[in-house]
Amino acid sequence: MGRVLRRVARAIILLQMAAVCWLSTGPMVSSAAEPLASAVVLPSLTPVGAKEFIRKGVPQGIFAPDGGWTAKDGKYTGSGKNCIAYADHSLGDGNFDIEVKLTLHKVGANYAGIQFGGGRLILGGDGGKLIFRGLPKPDHRVDLGPLSDRVQKDEIIQVRIRRRGTNLLIFIDGKRLHIIKGIGGPLGEIGIIAGDGPVDVDSFRASGNLRSSGRKQRINRESLKSLSRDERITRSIEGGIDFILDKALEDPAGVSPSRPEAIPGARALEAYALIVAGVDVNHPVVRSHLEACASALPNQRRIYDVSCWSFALDAAISQAEQDALLIDPDLDDLQLLRLARDHRNNLKTASDIILSGQNSTGGWRYLHSSSDADTSVTQFASLAVGVFARRGIEISDECWNGMTNYCLSVQMPTGGEVKPKIVLEPEREIRKRRGDPHDGTTVAEPVDLARPLTAQEMQTAWKRGFHYADQNPKSGNWNMSCAGVSSLLVAFRFGKQTLSTELRQQVRDSLRDGVAWIEADWKPHKNFYGMYSLEKVGDLGEIHSFGEHIWYPEMSDYLLDRQQNEGSWGKGSGSYHGESDRLNTAFALLILKRASAMLTRGPRDIVIYTGGDSSDPESADEWVLIPRLGTYVHLPSLVRTLRLRPRPQMLKIFEEMVEALPRWKRPTVVPYLALVKERAISRGVRKIMERCEEHIRPTGFEDSDHMAEWYQTWRRAREIGIEQLPEAGDELIGIAKAAADDPVLRETAIRSALQLGLQQSALLMVEDLASPHRDLRLLGYQGIRSLFADTPPEFDPDGDKKAREEQIDKVRSWVNSRL
Repeated sequence: MGRVLRRVARAIILLQMAAVCWLSTGPMVSSAAEPLASAVVLPSLTPVGAKEFIRKGVPQGIFAPDGGWTAKDGKYTGSGKNCIAYADHSLGDGNFDIEVKLTLHKVGANYAGIQFGGGRLILGGDGGKLIFRGLPKPDHRVDLGPLSDRVQKDEIIQVRIRRRGTNLLIFIDGKRLHIIKGIGGPLGEIGIIAGDGPVDVDSFRASGNLRSSGRKQRINRESLKSLSRDERITRSIEGGIDFILDKALEDPAGVSPSRPEAIPGARALEAYALIVAGVDVNHPVVRSHLEACASALPNQRRIYDVSCWSFALDAAISQAEQDALLIDPDLDDLQLLRLARDHRNNLKTASDIILSGQNSTGGWRYLHSSSDADTSVTQFASLAVGVFARRGIEISDECWNGMTNYCLSVQMPTGGEVKPKIVLEPEREIRKRRGDPHDGTTVAEPVDLARPLTAQEMQTAWKRGFHYADQNPKSGNWNMSCAGVSSLLVAFRFGKQTLSTELRQQVRDSLRDGVAWIEADWKPHKNFYGMYSLEKVGDLGEIHSFGEHIWYPEMSDYLLDRQQNEGSWGKGSGSYHGESDRLNTAFALLILKRASAMLTRGPRDIVIYTGGDSSDPESADEWVLIPRLGTYVHLPSLVRTLRLRPRPQMLKIFEEMVEALPRWKRPTVVPYLALVKERAISRGVRKIMERCEEHIRPTGFEDSDHMAEWYQTWRRAREIGIEQLPEAGDELIGIAKAAADDPVLRETAIRSALQLGLQQSALLMVEDLASPHRDLRLLGYQGIRSLFADTPPEFDPDGDKKAREEQIDKVRSWVNSRL
């Protein structure tokens, strides 16, 4: 219990530390009485004339995507060559002035500098020189002499950069250093590079045609390090969601800036990631993406794009099913089939395109009309076919056999012998569906055959990777090997009953050798496409580890360490066609949420209810009984859902959970209440939250800070008793005295005093005999009896007031005589 309290306490402390990041960009949800569109707030594009980004060492308009900057003692201090403090406004057309006052603590090869669009003034480049580069062309560079001629170590300097007409002028301490001609048009972002430093910045301001960049800090990696991996992943996912939502509200089609023809598919992938991550399918961004896909993709018929659309539609259907089951777990499958009908109809349209786009090779290519195939497109189409099969859409034997044979054809025919060490996840008990659906879009259970990677044949394997398109290739690569394995896993899981015994064995051999190649040639981190490819193999194959690599913790740690403070992920060590920060972030969300596992689970296989992974919910503080449902609910899982989809019907379950707890235990949900409340903006949702606060503390709370402060006091009072801290007895008595008008905190403090056997608390219990709250009267008398060996005078907590007053006088005298 103490461990749980400490962890929950850390969570609420982090609320205060990270409130600015979370509150500013939360997903927008409206109550049924409010138009959904009213929640959309587009970034302001109104120019600003002048702005201070750092004033007297205090940042007030700064975004540092890679960290490395701290505000302390009236200075904003940075260190690190790649650590840039960007202004939250960029430079547009026309004249401008930038002024920076800073102190360098190193004047050699420091590599500090000031960035303005593509230009950079380097304060201590190679050999400790002053260098200007990047304008008017990227390869333009001018050496301006030794830095030490202009700047003294540990002394403040003023750098000014101004544009007049098309002339760019640079000054240090009022002396002109350089002039560059022909610099017109919008310049872009401005910022300060910390360099090897450290560098102290006193002020940073600009004037001119300034426009909001829309960039902001959404996560604080340093403050999140104290959390468990699971909690860090939750915060990381929320930061990624907020980044995508902000960018997509401003520019829905900007997800694929380098490939206009791929925009509908990229929007489908982004919608898929957002839905899987928990964003309401009715959020304006998700809704806009899905509407754009439904309008464009049936005509364009691009296989990549339609496949991603299929994933997003399946995720949207799953969200509707899971939300309905959360409200009523007894819904049968026929009732579930009535949900999300538009998405089911669109999924049928997508299936017609994908299934008819399979060509004579058995695989798929970019265009529906293509006659050749490649492994990359085929893996997306294969996963889409798995979605269709899962939803009960009929898949022909020819499709399964063609897909299987194509994937086998692009695998290396031979490879070196190895002893793979593939460990699978424990087998889960599949929940059988109820009802007898007839129209073919419910979740179908796979045929019950042994998993493909469990037999004795796994003891020896031959490393055989997969190629992009070559038949019987001599070599494989990471992305295509993962693609081939994941495609065959789909075929084996959903289509194996249509495969001949011989072909089924070929698939088992292929999967064995494919995962052996992946284990032996382990390099998933090259780019986000490759990491997502591994996620598909790991989750579809239900694999725990590849040799020494426990893939999900390794992958999630890698992503957590590389997420930018803006909430996004930049380029990896490699790249893929059409890469962008938004696509990288979408892939990261899919990996962190283990999106492909949706294919292996039905809507009832969620862990919110008992029957998931909790073997003894009654002994777990995170499981709370819902009397109406007669079952336990996993509180953290419910809260994650409610933070992103705080719908009134679902929030009433949270309210039921609070009411079901004993009054003295209700404050345990305060951190969770705060997490949900900070993202709720509709009136209906806030009213439910206010009722929950009143259930916890009848007098309610003044504001979030008051609730956090009160919770810390309550938690401390409870901790003293649970952890048996007699040395804190006086502190506990002080808490109880101060809580004379707070029945919840008073009861908690008295219970802890009883756990410690503090006889001096008996005087407080005598006071409580006159309380208007029966629970306190009863606890007070029972507590007095437990603290002393003999029996106190009689007291009836339900007697009339006059009789109780007489009894209280006798009990008080009795207690005083024993202290």
